[in-house]
Amino acid sequence: MFTRIKFKRCNLSSGLRLVGMIVLACVLTNCRPVSVAPTQPPAPTSTSTPQIQEIPSLQLGFWHDMVYHESLKTIILVNGGPEQGKPDTDLIELWSWDGDQWSPLPTDPSGPRWRNFATIAYDSKRDVLILYGGLTSNTEYTDTWEWDGNEWTQFPVEGPGMREGSGMAFDALRDRVVLFGGSQSGKMMDDIWEWDGSQWTQISAAGPTARFPAGFVYDGVNQNILLFGGHAIEGNNFTTFSDTWLWDGVNWEEVNVNGPSARDGARAIFDPMSERVFLFGGAEFTNTATYLNDTWVWDGAQWKNQQVSAPPARVHLILGYDPKRSVIVMTGGSNGPGMILGDTWEWNGEAWACKSGCE
Repeated sequence: MFTRIKFKRCNLSSGLRLVGMIVLACVLTNCRPVSVAPTQPPAPTSTSTPQIQEIPSLQLGFWHDMVYHESLKTIILVNGGPEQGKPDTDLIELWSWDGDQWSPLPTDPSGPRWRNFATIAYDSKRDVLILYGGLTSNTEYTDTWEWDGNEWTQFPVEGPGMREGSGMAFDALRDRVVLFGGSQSGKMMDDIWEWDGSQWTQISAAGPTARFPAGFVYDGVNQNILLFGGHAIEGNNFTTFSDTWLWDGVNWEEVNVNGPSARDGARAIFDPMSERVFLFGGAEFTNTATYLNDTWVWDGAQWKNQQVSAPPARVHLILGYDPKRSVIVMTGGSNGPGMILGDTWEWNGEAWACKSGCE
């Protein structure tokens, strides 16, 4: 049985700080709150003077992610920063979405401290959310955590090492969480690891070049993991990719097909409604940033552009599928330096609808 232990801290190298400055400049430094209604009505202090209750608000950080938690039957958002003025001792935030508003979940005082660029996935067999790594301006993490819907448990095991911005997805066929790439102390990585609920195992296989993965998702129909795009930094050169790769648990296969343009920070999710992989947004970074808002689906053999009216263009958005209401939920992302989008949208298989934070 695993017990909760304190995470180990380590200082960031100068190389990571440089990469962090470049990447975070492409994400966002300020947050626009999305208001959520209180779960309880304000309690009056007297019959004539009501007490004013502060309404909690979701303030998205530089990097966040979300999954559907089956036992709780709700979308769960794992929030990082915003970093400004935030003590490293603060706990990571969890929020739930009910189709109308975001609500904060109770915190576990023994849980992980906040960080940006952490990687998460949901193990549907064991009904737990897995979190690995991440960083703040002071600390780069190597810790492995699981959340059962109530409590966090840290696993004192060796793993992929210091890592941020990796791709991670649960392979339901083999009951493994798969992690690929990311950055380790400023170095782009191309390694692949698996988590079985008790230990990490590195897999030796030639495949995609080192990068921050963009779209990284398990395809429930074709029973493989799809990786699309991403970016790499070498010196002052910033490269975005447009390649499509499939991982079957043993080998990588590159699929040479026409599809979305080169981009970083797009998000992909498996859509049980259409039995397709769904991909939205991202940005191409050259000398300037081109933000995208196109909607694509992958049927296992080819990409198809949906050609629909879509939310505003953005990079580093997050997606989650809600089976109760048969919709894909999208929130967050950046459309320029110093901007974080706080709107929340839903895709019903045919059209996008803005549900919160719309202007």
